[in-house]
Amino acid sequence: MKVLIYTAIVILALIIQTTFFTTWSFLIVVPDLILVLVVLFSLINGPAFGAKFGFFAGLGADLLLGEMIGLNALTKMIIGTVVGLVSLRFYKENYVIPFISVVLATAADQILYALGMQLFGRSVSLVVVCESIILPLLLYNGLLGLLLYLRLYYLNEKIFYWDELVKRAR
Repeated sequence: MKVLIYTAIVILALIIQTTFFTTWSFLIVVPDLILVLVVLFSLINGPAFGAKFGFFAGLGADLLLGEMIGLNALTKMIIGTVVGLVSLRFYKENYVIPFISVVLATAADQILYALGMQLFGRSVSLVVVCESIILPLLLYNGLLGLLLYLRLYYLNEKIFYWDELVKRAR
């Protein structure tokens, strides 16, 4: 039950990211809703869930958007694991932690992706990536994370509650 709901969330996020957010671009960047979801669900559920969710959400983004299949999955998995490990030490209901986590994870994700592209022979200037992509994306994703965190926190509780009800009904 949980897997189906999280899969539906990723599919809905990919649809929103590719349709709505592309027409709403600011400074030529589009918010990375998949990354925001990976970070927030990793904060809520921990490192093991963050790694799995990050890998499959990143793979979905790669299959739909990416030119390098697997690179997004790898970077999102790393981000999900690290944020999940950090979440074990902080109070989850604090609004500052999700904002800082999303901002730092956005910068790390974009740098890891650019380094991965360089490893595979694509010429990517890290200076250009930092100036033209990362800085506006930090603002976008940070605000998006603030707007979604509390809603996803309570949705996650309901998902686990529904899953428990389905398990007990069997």
